[in-house]
Amino acid sequence: MRLAHLALSVTTFASLALAAPEAQAVPSSLRDGTKANRFEFGPHVGYGFGRGPGPAGAAWLDYLYHFKGNAEGPALGVVTHVGGWARYFGFAVGPMFEWDFKLIPSKPLGLYLGPHVAAGYGFYKWNKTPYHSFFAMAGPTVKLIVNDFWCFWARPVNIDMRWYGFFAASYGAAIGAGITW
Repeated sequence: MRLAHLALSVTTFASLALAAPEAQAVPSSLRDGTKANRFEFGPHVGYGFGRGPGPAGAAWLDYLYHFKGNAEGPALGVVTHVGGWARYFGFAVGPMFEWDFKLIPSKPLGLYLGPHVAAGYGFYKWNKTPYHSFFAMAGPTVKLIVNDFWCFWARPVNIDMRWYGFFAASYGAAIGAGITW
């Protein structure tokens, strides 16, 4: 429900930002991001399919560095995904690549869309049985930079695939905040 509210808020804000330039000025607090480093965190909820577990909750933590020196363009960093539900616990860490595009290039607005991919090592425990795995995940991120310091983001769809000797996958969504420097 909160994710739907955040998506509606971002969509409403984007439609207002697309109004005629003389009718709508961008507040200085919502200008483009000028800093290359970003740390993000937030809750993630997902549901497994295939041989994966059912519903799961997790914390999403990632660090990204943008090669252009600002909030736009290619970024490389590290993602950590940790959490669980009932009889399931998971921890994953690996490199993450994201490419941030301005959603409204004609305006000085810090609203970005960033498709991301990540892969790495995962440790999972299901019904007290430990599994070591390779994981890969992908999805889009919508983010808004505020005061060139705060970052608010949503990942409406994230696909997480794991190989433990057998294949399992999950899809989920996340929202969160972060800082830039």
